[in-house]
Amino acid sequence: MIPQISNLVPQHSKQISANMPGAAESTDALFQRVASLDDKHAFELIFNRSYKSLCLLSCRIVHNSEQAEEIVDDVFYNFWKNRKTINISSSFTSYLLVSVRNRSLDCLRKMKNSKNTVLDTSDDFPSTQIRADEQMAYEELSGRIDAAIQSLAPQCRLIFQMSRDQELTYKEIAERLQLSIKTVDTQMGRALKHLRSEIKR
Repeated sequence: MIPQISNLVPQHSKQISANMPGAAESTDALFQRVASLDDKHAFELIFNRSYKSLCLLSCRIVHNSEQAEEIVDDVFYNFWKNRKTINISSSFTSYLLVSVRNRSLDCLRKMKNSKNTVLDTSDDFPSTQIRADEQMAYEELSGRIDAAIQSLAPQCRLIFQMSRDQELTYKEIAERLQLSIKTVDTQMGRALKHLRSEIKR
């Protein structure tokens, strides 16, 4: 975890405990305690119940478990830093999901032509101990991601999947499809723009 988060949440707190005081409170109620009272215990409870589902979501996008953890840590750090000014239009769970989704898409765009990280699967983040409401929200958003990918134009979708799923560089994709690197870059840009637009609906 990034240093700022480890100062707020103990390393062992990725495990959810139903016996913790306040564990039965809604996430929105806990958010109000964090925002109005600077309540670190409420912050820890939100972290405990949300961490795994958010990592699953991020890993579904970036296909890199370590990067997913960093993204989620960064979202929680910014949540704490901006707790007094965060404007919630729906639920706080939705706010976290959207924040992680947007940061994951931004990360994917920055990494799209880089092979400096080793990709793996989301198996590092088992879906057990995820609250039912957050699991449903995650599954809904994950389904929207899949639908957005499938709605891409055939060539655009193929290039996106070769980059993300097969970990190919733009040069490798261009050679396999007999396209210019510029065309591959343009198609990836269109894919990411389309995904962001479709998922935000």
